[in-house]
Amino acid sequence: MSRNGSGTYTLPAGNPVVTGTSIASTWANTTMSDIAAGLTQSVAADGQTPMTGSLNMTNNTIENLADATASGDAVSVNYLQTGTYTLNCGTF
Repeated sequence: MSRNGSGTYTLPAGNPVVTGTSIASTWANTTMSDIAAGLTQSVAADGQTPMTGSLNMTNNTIENLADATASGDAVSVNYLQTGTYTLNCGTF
């Protein structure tokens, strides 16, 4: 797959083709397989794809985070400062 660490996808060698080039299975199937692999390894914008690894934010922030409604939800600073919540420390 031709995607770099920043998420930029680059078509495989020989693409794009120029006008007048015949479509040949040798390059078209390779290109389509490469694009399919890139899409398969992507995270859908609508949240239907679960993350399978850690998300490295590289000192960036998560913006517009909704207040937590279930255990395991991320917690915003606003939620901590203004919310009413129960702290369960478990058993020690």
